[in-house]
Amino acid sequence: MCIFRIQVKRILTLLATCATVFSGRADSNPGPGTNAVLSVTAGTNLVVSIRQGTNVITTVIPGTNAVVTILQGTNTVVTVLEGAKAMPPVKKSAWASLIAAGFAVTRGNSDTLLATVKAQSQRKDEYNEWLFDIDGAYGVNNSVVSADNLHGLAQYNHLFTEKFYNYVNADALHDDIQALKYRVSLSPGVGYYLIKTKPTLLSVEMGPGLVSEVRGDDEGNDSYMSWRMAEHWEHKITPTTKLWEKVEILPEITRFENYAANMEFGVDTAITKTLSLQVTLDDSYVNEPAAGRVSNDLKLISGIAWKF
Repeated sequence: MCIFRIQVKRILTLLATCATVFSGRADSNPGPGTNAVLSVTAGTNLVVSIRQGTNVITTVIPGTNAVVTILQGTNTVVTVLEGAKAMPPVKKSAWASLIAAGFAVTRGNSDTLLATVKAQSQRKDEYNEWLFDIDGAYGVNNSVVSADNLHGLAQYNHLFTEKFYNYVNADALHDDIQALKYRVSLSPGVGYYLIKTKPTLLSVEMGPGLVSEVRGDDEGNDSYMSWRMAEHWEHKITPTTKLWEKVEILPEITRFENYAANMEFGVDTAITKTLSLQVTLDDSYVNEPAAGRVSNDLKLISGIAWKF
C-alpha cells in the first residue's frame, strides 16, 4: 500500500511538472512571484533555492540528495518521500586570516637583531577570491642595518568558470637596503588554474601593468608600463603541512632588460589547531638596481603563525 501511495505521488508530481514546463514556468531556482512545481528525480544531486515571494511545491523522490533553501516570506510545500536524503545547505566561505612573527637576537662575538611580521587574510567562494597580505622585516648586524622593508599586496579574482578568472592586483614595496623608497604596481589581467584540487592548486596569471617607483637619491618619480607574469603553486602534503611557492616577473614593456622579480618558497606545519610554524625564503631581484646596490635581496625567515 505504501509503495502504491509513493507511485501515485510520483505520477501526480510528474503531471504537475509537465504542466508547469509547458507553461514555461518551471525552474530549479524559482524567482520572486513564481508559482512552480519542481520534481527532483531519483539519483539526482540538486541545489534548489526558493527566493522570497515564491509559491512553490517541491517533491524530493527516493535516492536523491537535495539541498532546498527557503528564504523568508516564501509560501512553499516541500515533500520528502521515503528514502530521500536531505543534505545541509552549502555555507559560504569565511575569512581565513593569520598573523606570523619571528624574532632573533644574538650578543657576544656578534651583535644582531632581526624581527619579522606578516599578516594575511583571504576569502574564497564560488565566484570570488580576495587576498590581502602585508609583511615587513627589520634587522641590525653589528650596528649596521641589514634589513628594513615593508611590503603590501591586495588582489581580487572573479571566476567565470571553475578555473578561468580575471583579476586586479595592487602591490607596494619599500626596501631601504635596496635604496628603493617605494615601488607601486597596479595590474589587471586574466588567470587560469592549471590544477585545482583539494590538496593542490597551480595557477598562472598575465596582464598589463603600471609601475611607479623612486630609487636611490633620485627625488623624481619613474613610471612605466609593464607586463605582469605570475605563477602560484601550493600543495598539502598532509592535513597539517602545506608547501607553497610564488614567482612574479614585472618587465618594462618597451625595455625588457629593466625588470623586477619576486619569488617566495615556504612551508607551514601545524603545532595546534590555531598555531603553526612557518619557514619562508623570499628573494627580491632587480635587474637594474640603484647605484652601489646589488641586484639580489634574499631573506630566510622562520616564525610562529596564529590562524583565526
